[in-house]
Amino acid sequence: MYDTKKEEHALLIVVEYGPVRWPVEEIAAEFTVLAESAGIIVEDTAIIKRKEISPSTYIGSGKVEEIAAFVEGNGIDVVIFNNNLSFAQQRNLEDALKVKTIDRTQLILDIFALHARTQTGKLQVELAQLRYLRPRLKGKGVMLSRLGGGIGTRGPGETRLEADRRKLDDRITRLERDLEEVKRSRDVMRKKRRKQSVRLCSLVGYTSAGKTTLFNALTQSGEKTAASLFTTLDPVSHTFEVHGMKLLLSDTVGFISDLPPQLIEAFKSTLEELHYADILLHLVDASNRDIDRLRQSVDGTLKDLELEDNPVLTVFNKIDLLDAATLEQLKGEWPQAVFISAKNKLGFDALAEAIYENVFGGLREVAVLLRFDQMELVGYIHDNCELLKTDSTANGMLYLVRAKASCIDYLVKKGVDIKDV
Repeated sequence: MYDTKKEEHALLIVVEYGPVRWPVEEIAAEFTVLAESAGIIVEDTAIIKRKEISPSTYIGSGKVEEIAAFVEGNGIDVVIFNNNLSFAQQRNLEDALKVKTIDRTQLILDIFALHARTQTGKLQVELAQLRYLRPRLKGKGVMLSRLGGGIGTRGPGETRLEADRRKLDDRITRLERDLEEVKRSRDVMRKKRRKQSVRLCSLVGYTSAGKTTLFNALTQSGEKTAASLFTTLDPVSHTFEVHGMKLLLSDTVGFISDLPPQLIEAFKSTLEELHYADILLHLVDASNRDIDRLRQSVDGTLKDLELEDNPVLTVFNKIDLLDAATLEQLKGEWPQAVFISAKNKLGFDALAEAIYENVFGGLREVAVLLRFDQMELVGYIHDNCELLKTDSTANGMLYLVRAKASCIDYLVKKGVDIKDV
């Protein structure tokens, strides 16, 4: 079992190789925060430039010797790479450094395991961990054999990690089956919500953008907030009102650059809720110096989730940390965005107005007559329109609905008879 009282001292390694999207110093600073979120003590960070990657050790034998000397002389318990290592590289590094060596994916998986609270969250994290570990099982031994506590070892446990491939595959299959059941249950809840005409807003954003603080402020709930990354892992939803209209606000895990694909795949049952949102509120930390990088990372993850075409309202948070000139400059660059301080509840009137206009603005009440040969569109109407009344006629079914212009245009293109009421 993981001993939460054990403090591990880490050396962080950031390898600069090939084209760099962002300044390496900023990458290193974020990596430090990420490591500290796992509850470890960062003793130092080494930035290593490489023209080519060593197939055996990633950084080359000379650098390995330097790091080994530092590790031995400074009481380092774990070396963490901000890059993804192959099985052979990780094994060779551990043999040379004589301490546990993990990569970025293992670190993030570990943080997720630490923050998973619900059974569903734990299942998703375990599935991601096992998918990561499976190709690293070699014959009798398991690479991560030195278990018993510490960073990189939370989650499935020693017995499971040392199981053979067949048992591991069986466990993965069971987890996938359990999560499929979770998906079906959430589908039922979504359909019920649609029948009740409940509109959904979903918070997305880079981790530590302040999503949970905003969630608490809008819904008067008391979800846990903290300065560390990935405080919110399991999805939460509560109702709130804008201009007398009730909506459901959902919050889930924050994004980060190079989010491990194992996590995106394992958390599909949670993240797919975003597909059904009437609007995504993309929260951005306005006080961060590198706003463009944060936005690009979130946009990239939304694209990976096939959400790039969903309606998005950009909301800049933490404006209380900006001077007046910087705030005005941002407003000039982003005229369609909303600017708030979730902590101090500044700009909430403008936020409510923007949410109302995006979710309810442009809605029309129309009478939709579906002929008997158009009944394949019944499902579309139930899924995309607010159903106010239903009647049967000699020519088909008559629906009184409230719907967005895009939905009405779709029905018109399908030859449906529609009249304003």
